[in-house]
Amino acid sequence: MQGREDGIGNCRTFRRDFGTAIAGPLFVIFFLVLKMQIILATTFPGDIEALIHIKAAIDPVTMHPTTCLASWNFSVDPCDFHSTSEFVCGIECESSIPKHRRVTHLALDGSGYTGTLSPFIGNLSFLLSLDLSGNAFEGFIPETVGKLNMLVRMDLSYNNFSGIIPQSIGRLSNLTYLSLSNNALQGSISATLNELFNLSELILHNNNLSGSIPPLGALQQLSTLDASNNGLTGQFPSGLPPSLMQLSLRGNRLGGSLPASLSSIPPELMVLDLSNNNMTGTVAASLFQLPALQQLNLSRNQFTAIVVADDVMSNGIESHLVAVDMSYNRISGALPNFFGSMGKLSALSLRYNLFTGAIPLSYASKAKANETNSQPLARLFLDGNYLSGHVPSPFFKTSIHNRISASFILNCLRSCPSNFSFCQGGQRPKSECRRIGS
Repeated sequence: MQGREDGIGNCRTFRRDFGTAIAGPLFVIFFLVLKMQIILATTFPGDIEALIHIKAAIDPVTMHPTTCLASWNFSVDPCDFHSTSEFVCGIECESSIPKHRRVTHLALDGSGYTGTLSPFIGNLSFLLSLDLSGNAFEGFIPETVGKLNMLVRMDLSYNNFSGIIPQSIGRLSNLTYLSLSNNALQGSISATLNELFNLSELILHNNNLSGSIPPLGALQQLSTLDASNNGLTGQFPSGLPPSLMQLSLRGNRLGGSLPASLSSIPPELMVLDLSNNNMTGTVAASLFQLPALQQLNLSRNQFTAIVVADDVMSNGIESHLVAVDMSYNRISGALPNFFGSMGKLSALSLRYNLFTGAIPLSYASKAKANETNSQPLARLFLDGNYLSGHVPSPFFKTSIHNRISASFILNCLRSCPSNFSFCQGGQRPKSECRRIGS
């Protein structure tokens, strides 16, 4: 009986020891098989079909041997990362899906590909980033891009796309960056863009867009809006999101005046460029006191005056502005003294307006400023006005005129000698000055 028990015990011990001996290898084999399944996972067939159509819509003449598209050889799996000669660039895939890999990034090199963007682009439903910039794609942007609901970034800039901005883009709720700049897009800016609640940058410059700028107040994450060099009309846009930090609308056909209440201008705005438009009316000195504003360009418009409130006249102005350009307007009256009290201002251009009177001494003081809390002027352009009187004497000091870039020509100034660098080019004829009353 004892021997039987020993036999049973030995058998149990053998099974336990044998199990322990093979458990480690089986564990390793299990994960090797799992890893092999992942390695053998193929690209989703719908993604392969989409890539085939995308390549087929592009002129093969522009697929030079060294380009990404030249390496797209569909005799191999597009997401097979072990290949060293096919699909070497242009796509990235998600490799953690056991059954099928999915294309998540499509970024073609800027090699000047011509052709159209295939509507099959909408079938890459796992796409996170689409970058076709720096090529020569033409035709319409297909409405099917609106099916890419996982898309975070889209850059179609520097191509030849035409037609309108697809309304379907408004369905891309995860989009944070959208650039359609430097194309030939027409029509208005789609109001559906106001549904891109996560958008932080909207870049539309250098197209043929027209109409007014739609309300974009729902874009609470938007920090940059650049719609420069289009044919946009209407007035300064209303309902801008408070998060906006850079607004560039230069080179359009915007008219009307600046908002009567500056509270409608986003408080976080750091850069405001409205140059080369048709805007009119006055500019309130309070504009220069926006809490975050650093760069202001209102040049080449039809502004007629800078309105200075009594408190600004008596107390000066608090400002973070670094550069101000109000040149090529029709602004009359005396040069505002408060520009000389702006501690951080280093560049001021008021050229080619209708300013009269003397150059304020505060400008000269600003040019020689050496206090730690005041930035000296590095650029000062007052040419093309009707300024009179004498040039403030500090400007003639070598320490100033060797450091600052300035021009006082084509005014009605006395004692502005032609051998002085700021005055080289002469003043207006006396008859012209008398007509203006300078």
